Amino acid sequence: MGTRRGSILSCILTTSILTTGILTAATTVADASTGPPAIQQLASQQTALLLSRYSEGQTASPTVCSEGQSAHGTQGVFLLPTLSFNPGDVRFTCRLHTQRVLVDLGGYVVTEDASGSTWTTVDGYDLTFSRDNLEQICDDVLRLLPAPAPAIIDNHPITGIQVATAPITSRIRPSAGALWQDSVNLGHPGTLAASFCGWKAELRLPPGPHHITVDLTDIAGGQTHLTYDIDVMPTR
Repeated sequence: MGTRRGSILSCILTTSILTTGILTAATTVADASTGPPAIQQLASQQTALLLSRYSEGQTASPTVCSEGQSAHGTQGVFLLPTLSFNPGDVRFTCRLHTQRVLVDLGGYVVTEDASGSTWTTVDGYDLTFSRDNLEQICDDVLRLLPAPAPAIIDNHPITGIQVATAPITSRIRPSAGALWQDSVNLGHPGTLAASFCGWKAELRLPPGPHHITVDLTDIAGGQTHLTYDIDVMPTR
């Protein structure tokens, strides 16, 4: 993912795409989540995990597979760590007790802030990064992501689904730096509204070892590969 302040987190787009908003009455452009509802829900949960474990300067969040969820995953799906901000190559070792995993294939987390900065949609609407506008901003941002990041599992290509989610409220750590300050400026320290827009893939893995690599270099702005060495334990 990427992040942007004013702003977007996954690849931070710089004025704050970690936000959402909707237009009022006569000037509205309908906002709508994108993608199958089940994938939208998983994407929202993965976004909440990313933000709740994020500290300023991290390349990926969480920093290890075992942080923030059990080996059984979330509702039976293990949410793999995602790109947060800085470019770089990161390798994860994951020992799982579920055969289903959610892989991030590039995207942005749009968060709310109090700066008054705006996002101009393709239709010419200027939207502030308020909670009400995040979903509509995210729908518009999808045009910047016409294809998923290149990814392979066990030497086979991974295809993804384009997703945009309704805003969620996520916890934010004081160590999250500017994101924490945004939560303070908005009057609710420690929480921020956020929407995800990008690409996801839900995979079902048979028991045994697996190797996933996602090339996020284009979205991160520098060489960035997230590699997951996964060992799926046999069911009993």
